[in-house]
Amino acid sequence: MSKIDVHTHFLPEPYIETLVRHGINWTGGVDLDPWTPAAHLRFMDDWGIDVGVLSCLAETGVYFGDQREADELARNVNDIGADVVREHPRRFGVFGAVPLPGVDSALAEVDHIYDDLGLDGVYLVSQVDGTYVGDPKWEAVYDALDKRNATVLLHPVEPKQTPDLPWQHWIGEYVFDTTRVFMTLVFNGVLDRYPHINWILSHGGGTVPYLGHRLAAAPRVVAAYRKLVRRPLPEYLRAVHYDVAVADSPVQINTMVDAVGTDRMLFGTDWIYADKLFDHERVGEHDLTHLLGADAARRVGSDNALRILPRLAERLDTDPR
Repeated sequence: MSKIDVHTHFLPEPYIETLVRHGINWTGGVDLDPWTPAAHLRFMDDWGIDVGVLSCLAETGVYFGDQREADELARNVNDIGADVVREHPRRFGVFGAVPLPGVDSALAEVDHIYDDLGLDGVYLVSQVDGTYVGDPKWEAVYDALDKRNATVLLHPVEPKQTPDLPWQHWIGEYVFDTTRVFMTLVFNGVLDRYPHINWILSHGGGTVPYLGHRLAAAPRVVAAYRKLVRRPLPEYLRAVHYDVAVADSPVQINTMVDAVGTDRMLFGTDWIYADKLFDHERVGEHDLTHLLGADAARRVGSDNALRILPRLAERLDTDPR
């Protein structure tokens, strides 16, 4: 069975250097080690993964408080990613980095990503300096992405404000941040105004599939919310995609299937951050066929991804339909 990993990361040397310069030498549960295509390909071959669609990010994407630095870093990592794809066109894709919060910078980089580099899509982090994806400040960016039928990986990052809890925030706060993004996209009308963007919610959509019934209660209970939505909430759940990275337990998979169906689900690993979760001693773990059956596993493993990644499909000489 073919597998396309839509949620997998690369950390090229310039990105690690930037993190270290800002005092970050650890992120998302792992140490910062240099990334190489060869190491990534070994992982993919070990796990029967045909293609990895790379995204370069850590706790804050490419913005660390300085817009010019963000612009330069996004351009640098996107160019590096494009080189990787040129070297391995049938093994890697890339979601380009977009240097928000600067709207003009973001728009220029979207043009570079699509027109100059021919990458497969973009990634956006859940929020930048406290502004969430879906905020009206970035309306021009949503419009540009919609015009391109863009595929956008939405990835959580460290929330700007979190309670002082005695555990690492990636364990729980990241999935809550993904849920906040989804609510912002719905209640700010972004999913209605820009229906041609293919959104991918990371890590099984955070808590969105599980909380779907509760979210649907909001317009029924509060009149103000009824003015903000144009359709039943379950339809919004099915208006986005969900990768199964670090969300592929039977309970999580079954919840996604019940909430949105397998045609909205995508395979993902969260490697390199989830490297220690891919232990061959745990027989059956990460096995889509075991979890879903052969037909659904094929949809989640590759067919759904090819429909929303036409440039990758072209490189693979595969009909995206």
